[in-house]
Amino acid sequence: MKAKTILFGSISLIICTVAGYYLPYKLMKWQIEKQAIDYFEKNDVNLPFQTYTSFGYENIIANAAPWTKKFMDEDMVSNIEMTVRKKYAYIFDAAINSPESENDIANYLKVTGLLNEMLLSVEQAQFKLEKISISQNLIVPKDDFTKTFMNATPTLPVRLPAEFEPIQSVFVSFPIYYQGQWKTHTELINSISSEAEAIVLVPNKYWQKAVMLYFEQKDISLANVRFAYVKTDDVWTRDYGPTTVINSNGEKIFIWNNYYEEYNSYHKLSADAASDLGRYLDIPVYRVPLVVEGGNIITDGEGTFIMFNSVLVNNPDYNLSKLKKVMKDYYGCKNLILLPLLKDELTGHVDMVVKFVDKNTLMVIESDISYKWYQDFENIAKELSETKTLDGKKYKILRLRMPKTDDESVNFWSYINSLTLNGSVIVPVFGVSEDIAALDAYRKAMPNYKIIGINFSNYPVGSVHCQTKEMY
Repeated sequence: MKAKTILFGSISLIICTVAGYYLPYKLMKWQIEKQAIDYFEKNDVNLPFQTYTSFGYENIIANAAPWTKKFMDEDMVSNIEMTVRKKYAYIFDAAINSPESENDIANYLKVTGLLNEMLLSVEQAQFKLEKISISQNLIVPKDDFTKTFMNATPTLPVRLPAEFEPIQSVFVSFPIYYQGQWKTHTELINSISSEAEAIVLVPNKYWQKAVMLYFEQKDISLANVRFAYVKTDDVWTRDYGPTTVINSNGEKIFIWNNYYEEYNSYHKLSADAASDLGRYLDIPVYRVPLVVEGGNIITDGEGTFIMFNSVLVNNPDYNLSKLKKVMKDYYGCKNLILLPLLKDELTGHVDMVVKFVDKNTLMVIESDISYKWYQDFENIAKELSETKTLDGKKYKILRLRMPKTDDESVNFWSYINSLTLNGSVIVPVFGVSEDIAALDAYRKAMPNYKIIGINFSNYPVGSVHCQTKEMY
């Protein structure tokens, strides 16, 4: 009996020891999966789910919370993926089998709730869609093919103008798969069209009709809005849209960057959008041999460029010398300022942190001392304040405080992410008390501009600047 007691005691000890490790591990796995599924089921998340692989889900969750990676396995990721596919079935269906009739579009608008917002029935919407004439607002491609140069630099010296120089058009990819963002983008496009031509990217004529119907119901003018049938996966036009440089003969050239975000799935349609726009506008396109997003390039228009050093992380075959040469050949860079990447920040895009007000003035983000990148922001402001322009002057630094949010682990709301557009500055606001001070700061810093605020609180990261791309 004593031997049995000792044996059972030993077994119990082993069971308790294993359970003490194994059960918490199982519980943590269950909790992570449950929280991820709850998040996707209860929120309208603006992500291009049609592009996501299992790796994509695993990567985005692990990047948001690195400690979860050791708990994730194939079954967990598969369950999360199936939940997303079920909730966002309308995205998958519309993205993979694009609507090909007014009836298809009317039914999509019904499923997404956009018809309710427009106060229309399916029958009313279909009738209106059939009556819409698209020709007046449609850009017809000027060529069947893009004049693309894949392994050559522009033959003449080029210059990338500053954002505060005259702008002819702005490209915007419409958020057709994100019904919660139609209102935001409609306000954005309306503000753009008061200062320049807005070129809206949609997949085909039925999507054009859908957007035109929405504008009509919202009493938005289409007088300075045009559409191009360029397929994209997502709305981050800044990153994959063509960068317009001007050569020494005054001719426009598009620079087509390699678009691949390491934390996301490959967006095959977005990656080719710049090339397709070259065909539409008959502008030659040069493919830069560099992985870089447009959001990580800002310039004073005179050859000074500011970037985060994530560009070297994403191009391990480059050293600083090679980077400078490529930036000079394709963008006209004479003076490259590389800033240290924010620790664990996913995008690596400098346009969230720094903005050229004019060639001698920089606006730099500021935060509450408790914010995770407070010290990074201070270091960047200090470094830039000690940096000289090409004229040998020190930059004037203006600080712009970001708002405190309820979820600072997710939200990176930056007022810096604005667009200077001819006589206006379009500024993201977030429906918080700090909006007033931010808009006042712009009015003080840029008194000759009309300051326009648009609510982008539905996006946790990136807003006005990230979702637009100008053509000079």
